[in-house]
Amino acid sequence: MSSSKTISPAPATPIPDISATHARLRATFRSHKTRPVEWRKQQLRKLWWGLHDNENDIAAALWQDLRKSEHEALQSDGIWLKNAIIDALGDIDSWVKEVPITADLLSKAGSPTIRKEPLGVVLIIGAYNYPFQLTLGPLLGAIAAGNCVVIKPSEISQASCAILTKIITESLDPDAFAVVNGAIPETTELLEQKFDKICYTGNGVVGRIVATAAAKHLTPTILELGGLNPVIITKNADIKLAARRICWGKALNAGQVCLSPDYAIVPSSKEAEFVSSLASTWRKFYPNGLKASPDYPRIVNDRHFQRIKKLIDSTSGEIKIGGQTDESEKFIDLTVVKVKDENDALMKDEIFGPVLPYVVIDDLDEAIEFVNRVSDTPLALYTFTTDKKEANYILGHTRSGGATVNDTIWHGASHKLAFGGVGESGMGNYRDKFGFDAFSHHRTTVRQPGGWFEMVLDARYPPYIPSKLSQYRMLLEKKPNFSRDGKARVSWFGWLLSLGGGDKKTVVVKYVATILGMIYFLRILFLSQ
Repeated sequence: MSSSKTISPAPATPIPDISATHARLRATFRSHKTRPVEWRKQQLRKLWWGLHDNENDIAAALWQDLRKSEHEALQSDGIWLKNAIIDALGDIDSWVKEVPITADLLSKAGSPTIRKEPLGVVLIIGAYNYPFQLTLGPLLGAIAAGNCVVIKPSEISQASCAILTKIITESLDPDAFAVVNGAIPETTELLEQKFDKICYTGNGVVGRIVATAAAKHLTPTILELGGLNPVIITKNADIKLAARRICWGKALNAGQVCLSPDYAIVPSSKEAEFVSSLASTWRKFYPNGLKASPDYPRIVNDRHFQRIKKLIDSTSGEIKIGGQTDESEKFIDLTVVKVKDENDALMKDEIFGPVLPYVVIDDLDEAIEFVNRVSDTPLALYTFTTDKKEANYILGHTRSGGATVNDTIWHGASHKLAFGGVGESGMGNYRDKFGFDAFSHHRTTVRQPGGWFEMVLDARYPPYIPSKLSQYRMLLEKKPNFSRDGKARVSWFGWLLSLGGGDKKTVVVKYVATILGMIYFLRILFLSQ
């Protein structure tokens, strides 16, 4: 359903204000205001209400920017985020706890732990296709970890940018969170500042610019990029199921999804059924026609419309379905194209639109080789097969940021699962505890005892006489359980442990072994005096 409300764009942030904003947030972080867990919870709760109270505006903004239906808007950018906040609030107390670390015998006395500490001031640069989810999603982890955050929404989704600014400025502590609006000049100025982590979602070209700017300050980055996401359909696939799920994944947000299927590989025996199943599925999804449907979005702006149209016009492949465009509405039909090989115009870069090329390859190993040749580290990989061994074979011979078997998008749909790329599709990940960890410093901490423990530590101090090395070897040097040819050897003790199989017997054996080890340790200690 369309919205009659028109949302005005947010004004650009004055360039001189950017460094001042950064300095204000740095001062807040140094005041330790963000460290108390209750403060973090309060910010998350207020953000939940900010999203809840502005649901109508979120839906209106996404309609204005992308002509996204209310159902799709709230499903992906409204309810999704609110659920993620509720789950984070329920788990944050366990996330922040110090974690005891198993250490060697000598280090155990220091009770080593990992403390989860905030990084500092974080920069999050959002994307236009899911302007709320991909901007506020990483923000949740940054808040839970106790950071101050500068948020840079995508200026391409202008209405969404304005509502994002409203929600953040009205809901969150202005001393700890700020929004910077604008385009290239404002982003360039932002990247001149020293942040403690940068999270960018977008394309590889800008990703390299962000990484280069971050490197000047030794700032770590999370880069959520893209790539050509393949769909491998095998001879053992349920073609009608595959077509239905590929249709959903490709039509979602009119293909403007970093996880969208970019091309398919189909065996010749399944080609005709695959194409006909795609066509019949789209007729069921959009019974009144795609253009007339309120459920099918539009391309975000003229530049991206022309980019996708040029790809369709440039292909040397055969258009099997669709191909229609309407510049006045920024409408591009769901389009399926049979191409010969990876040299086609549609196979060069991430399409980020409603176009699905496919190639016919019968041999599975040849299909896998094709995938690895076209883009060996896509953000997503999809395969359709009813044979589990075949699915595992494909997963074991390819790489990708994530993968889904017998569906599309789904490994990236849950707010509980890690989301991220590898290689050309990015680095790092976030969401839920993964987001908390991504924006935390895991600080190894040892609390060493004094007094009597100096006797144990004596071997580490100069002068390094032979008896001290002998003492060190007796106490700490471990013996290999493998031979020179690399084969493992199992001692009688290891064999005894293996008998337990993880049940109560193992626990008893480990306790006995610990006691014997302590007796041995004390014996060596007293004999060395």
